[in-house]
Amino acid sequence: MVQKGHKKKEGGKDLGKLIHDHDAKLKGSTIWNILKQSMFAIIVGILALCLFNYMDTRVPEGVTEVWSARILDTSLRTMGKVILYLNNFGVHGGVCKFTRKGVDMMLTTLITGSPFGLGADPELKIYDTVFDGVGVRVYEPVNLKSNKRPALVYYHGGGWSWLSVDVYDGATRALAKRVGMVVVSVSYRQSPEHPHPIPFEDCLTATKYVVNNAKSLHVDPSRVAISGDSAGGHLSAAVAMAMKKEIKISVPIYPCLQLFDLQTPSYIENKDYIPGMLTDVSMLTYWLNYGNISYNYIDDILANRHTSQKLKESLYAKYVSPDWYMKEHIRTPSLRNMKKETNFGKTELSNQIQETILNPDFSPLMVPDVKFKDLPLTYVLTAGYDVLRDDGLIYYQRLKKAGAKVQLAHYSEGFHGMIFFFDGPMPFQVGIRAMNDLVEFLKKNL
Repeated sequence: MVQKGHKKKEGGKDLGKLIHDHDAKLKGSTIWNILKQSMFAIIVGILALCLFNYMDTRVPEGVTEVWSARILDTSLRTMGKVILYLNNFGVHGGVCKFTRKGVDMMLTTLITGSPFGLGADPELKIYDTVFDGVGVRVYEPVNLKSNKRPALVYYHGGGWSWLSVDVYDGATRALAKRVGMVVVSVSYRQSPEHPHPIPFEDCLTATKYVVNNAKSLHVDPSRVAISGDSAGGHLSAAVAMAMKKEIKISVPIYPCLQLFDLQTPSYIENKDYIPGMLTDVSMLTYWLNYGNISYNYIDDILANRHTSQKLKESLYAKYVSPDWYMKEHIRTPSLRNMKKETNFGKTELSNQIQETILNPDFSPLMVPDVKFKDLPLTYVLTAGYDVLRDDGLIYYQRLKKAGAKVQLAHYSEGFHGMIFFFDGPMPFQVGIRAMNDLVEFLKKNL
């Protein structure tokens, strides 16, 4: 009996131990789960904070679509970092077939909502062809039956190195339909593989083809306009100079027009706003690609050491001097009365590149005022938070003084690239307004 009782007692102890061990395991498991969940929450919080910090970009005052601006900037900055890494590994400027396609698909998605674009349009006949050896995409409104249709030849932006007619498809479609005109979007060859003057010559060739073959294209040769944004705005200004008597209207949209001075107020005060779209450094790399100039000179050119004292004191400096600045569009008071120092510069570098940077086809501002006098009617579109703002405003001021017919459309809250975003998944009010104003101008004047 004693032995049996003893066994029973031991059995009771075993059962208690099992229950105790089970409770301990449950308690340990609960604590471990809490710890795991806490660690997960902390990691997610840190990642969210890092992402928020990465997306925290300076947005122009007046732009209410703050998160759209952050998404746009983050997407393009991330792609820019990939391109920079490729450049560091020997791919010049990071420019190659695959990065070009990647940038195209990213921007097309941001603009249209799909990486593959908009597809067929029942209101337009759209086709790719070749004009005198230059690739183009043509948009013809199907309800525009006249044999004397107005036409717009468009040169896309992208720093002469990036983007394509595909990225601009939404904008060129909208212009064709809303204005009621034929649009020819030029697929010019790009730098650095094809530096200046090849992109300019391709645009000039395609535009001359439209004018000279107006009858077969069912276009009125007296109603041909040209336009482009950024690098395309530059090409528009250069082609307008070469075809003054053959073009009715020129529309340079936030154009880059000179590599003489990269210390204008707009370069200084705007380089940190939506930097994924454009900064002083990225704009300079585009210039270097286009001009076939070494990246080794980036720091010198950013600091204006690429022009000698002699060149800084020459007539060319007066073409972009602070006398042309429009102070009412400069936000920083200390920049409104800039004085340019002339007693510095690297003469050897200046002598090496000055033939390029003083060429009017390369830098359309590098001509005397008299050359602007008989330009076609010009509609200059500028953005207040763009590093290229002052290039466009100087161009407007100089054309106006020369007696040319010129109109300024300045958007104080505007940013580089805004003309893309007039529709689609992330429209900006300033982009909508800019596109509406451009459409009305062309309807009235073309």
